[in-house]
Formats: sequence, C-alpha cells, structure tokens
Amino acid sequence: MDTPSPSTPGSSRGVALKLGVSVLLAGAFVWALRPYLSALPSDLDVSAAVLLGYLATLLPYHLLRAGRWVLLLRPLGETLPPTREVLRIGLAGYMWIALMPFRLGEFARPMFLAQRSDVRVSQSLGTVAIERAVDGVMVCALFFVGMAGATPEGDTELLYLACYGVMGAFTVALAGMLAAARWPAQVASLADRLVRWASPRLATWARDTVHGVADGFAALPNIGAIAGFVVATAGYWAANAAGMWLLAQGCGLDLSLGEAVATLAIMNLALLVPGGPAQLGVFQSGIALALHLFVPADVVQTAGSKFAFFLYVCQLGTIVTLGLTSQWSLSLDWRAALRGPRKK
Repeated sequence: MDTPSPSTPGSSRGVALKLGVSVLLAGAFVWALRPYLSALPSDLDVSAAVLLGYLATLLPYHLLRAGRWVLLLRPLGETLPPTREVLRIGLAGYMWIALMPFRLGEFARPMFLAQRSDVRVSQSLGTVAIERAVDGVMVCALFFVGMAGATPEGDTELLYLACYGVMGAFTVALAGMLAAARWPAQVASLADRLVRWASPRLATWARDTVHGVADGFAALPNIGAIAGFVVATAGYWAANAAGMWLLAQGCGLDLSLGEAVATLAIMNLALLVPGGPAQLGVFQSGIALALHLFVPADVVQTAGSKFAFFLYVCQLGTIVTLGLTSQWSLSLDWRAALRGPRKK
C-alpha cells in the first residue's frame, strides 16, 4: 500500500489559500444570485410525493456513478477489494468531490482505495482521469440532444460555442491519455521536460501521473469493461435527467424533457468553473442561466429558485449521507482527502 511520503506539489499554506479564495468565490456567487433566492425560506411548497420521487431517482444516480469505477479498476490487479467495498469507497470519494473547492476532492477516491488495497494512487488517478473526460464529452452530448428538443428564448450562440470548446478540450484530453497509454515513456518524458523549468517536484508528479494514466487505460482493451462503463454512465445521467424533470414539474416549472436535459447539461458545464466549498453559488448560477432560456424571468425568481433549492439540498444531502455512511463503515482515514496523493 502507499506510504505517507508526499509526491504532489503544494503545502498546507497552499491548501489554506485555495480554501480562502474558494470561500470568497462562493460568497460572490451567492451575492450575485440574491434575486434568485427569493423563494427562501417562505415559498417551499412542494408535495412530499414529488420529493420522494426525486430522491428515488438519486439512488440509482449515485450508485451507478460510483459503481462504474469498478469496471475500470478490475484490470489493475488481483488485490482489488470486493465490488461492494469499492462502491463504498467511490461514494465516500464523491462526497469529498462535492464538498471540497476546486474539485480537490478528486484525490479522495485514489487515496481511500490505497488504504484498502495495493492499487497505486497513480494507477487509480488514471481511471479518474478517464471518468472525467468521458463525463465531459457526455455532458456536451446531452446539451446538444436537449437543445434539439427544446425551444429556447434568446441568443444561445455563446452557449453553443462554449459547449463546442469544452467538448474539444475533453476530446483532446482523451487523445492525450490514449497517447500516454500507447507511448508512456515518451509522453512522461515530454511532460517532465515541459514542467521541470517551473518546479522539479511538479515535474516528478507530472511524470508519475502520465504513467498512472497509462496504467489506468489498461481497462480499454477489455471490450466488456468499456461497454459496461458506457452503459452505467448513460444510466446515471438518464436517472439524473429524469429526476430533474420530475422535480421541475413539482416546483411549477413547465419544462419539457428536452429542456430538463439541457438544464442538466448547462448546470454541469457551469460546474467546470472553479467554485467554493460544496459548489455553492456555481451550482445555482448554472441553473439560473439555463432556466432563463426556457421560462420568463419572474418564474426563474420564484419557481426556479424553489427548484434550485431542492435540487441542491437533495443532491448534496444524499451524497453526504451516503458518503459519510460509507466512509464510517470502512474506517477510512478522511484526512487523506485533504493531504492529496502520496508516493509509494
């Protein structure tokens, strides 16, 4: 298992600085969103049946999202814990992704897995990179599909340009990971040379990460793993879209299914922007931006505000509940989520 010697750049002072900046960002977003928070706390009348229905869609959403990781990890070695344990590690890790700013929680799953197996942090980081790239492409695809079935009002040119740019960036990232898998030594050496002028420690980390990505791509030759991963990914996004549509109807938003899918995609595109703890502010900004395309401004400030509130509270509440339960059941060292990856 991984030992506690550090391998990533940064320090406690750097983490504190990021936390401070993220809190300021969150505060700025909340201040800007004041007009869209008018539903709080007086107008939260949503039927219990709607909320229970929405919560029911979140269970497959979280389980499929966390469980698909197993399919990428299986080829990495025989020391992988049982599937149920990897699922709980995934749920605990996703909680930290949701809570920590700047997506610093992405390191939590690899660190937690290293506590329970001999899979190296760099290897599992490779699989996390694959996940993020596939999800990025999927979000862009959902945007185009949703907008094809929607009737937006106003100019959407900038949104389309942003989505094309994001899809291009994630496609390039996937191509880079494929190159790292095909020529790991050469790509690792190139990464080392490009970064070493700035920081030898960062260069070492970049080289190790390239090798980890190459190891993570060990799952790609397994057609069954690829197919299962794609099906699980499509399933969890479908559950998310269906839940958002159901909640929107219950909150008084007359969104078509296509508009709900587009709202989901725009919200997730907004979450690519660096944000504060628990994605506060950025999350609501994405929802407000999307709803302005489909409903009048006064509806955004009333029913839309109610929708954003329940969407945020239910999603964050369920992942924190599942994450804390999973972390406690496995006795995982939660401090690993703050320390970052460590070298073997």
